[in-house]
Amino acid sequence: MHSLRPSRLPRPVAPRRGYTLVELLVVIGVMVLLAGVGAMALAGRGSSGAALSGAQSVLAGMVASTRAQAALHQTFARLIIHAQQPPAASALDAERYLRRLQVIRRETLPNGRIVWIAAGPAVSLPTPICVVPPAPVPTNHLRSGVSWNNNAATGPVSTLLTATGFSYRGQSAAASNQFFDRQGQSGRIHYLEFGPDGTVVSNATGNPTKIALTTAVLGGNTLPAFDSATTVRGLFVRRNGAVAMVDSATGF
Repeated sequence: MHSLRPSRLPRPVAPRRGYTLVELLVVIGVMVLLAGVGAMALAGRGSSGAALSGAQSVLAGMVASTRAQAALHQTFARLIIHAQQPPAASALDAERYLRRLQVIRRETLPNGRIVWIAAGPAVSLPTPICVVPPAPVPTNHLRSGVSWNNNAATGPVSTLLTATGFSYRGQSAAASNQFFDRQGQSGRIHYLEFGPDGTVVSNATGNPTKIALTTAVLGGNTLPAFDSATTVRGLFVRRNGAVAMVDSATGF
């Protein structure tokens, strides 16, 4: 006679926790940035058109990473663009103008001081790509015979904010500030800023923020010379943080 044994029930499986919005933002930001870096590497081997497309991907990744920093740390975060005009202390510094990008976030130190901290290394756009500054584009940034549509509403110009005398820390433990890896220095920037909820706070108009990219003649300790008013790509960054690619000068 067999004794009756209680049947073994399968162990309950705890429900899997879904990804939070912050985690998704971080993952998406990293994936897009890595894809952009790969595109930038490939772009360096091709034409200026390929470089422009690669730069657009890099820019989209940097925007996503900036938004992720704001949401992850529940603070304000900025994508800053080097805007200190040449001539500079060296040709290397001049090459960073409108081409070097950095993600930073705002932190409060134990002593209560508020500082901006670099969130990862700075990134350079592939040669010969530059960010188009806010209107009006200076005439000394244009190659002979090139004219630019400086209409802020419809033209291929960026609608970023500008700050002067700006500096930040490479890390929170750093004792001094820097400006794009130059210790103890400060300079001019164009920037896009996100709030802790992942929305754009640097544009009060309600319109998307435009970031335009174009090709330029580069060389030495001089200003870039934008060589085509039609070879332009970029992004629309909506207030909610959504990004749309713009693939032509007339798309802005």
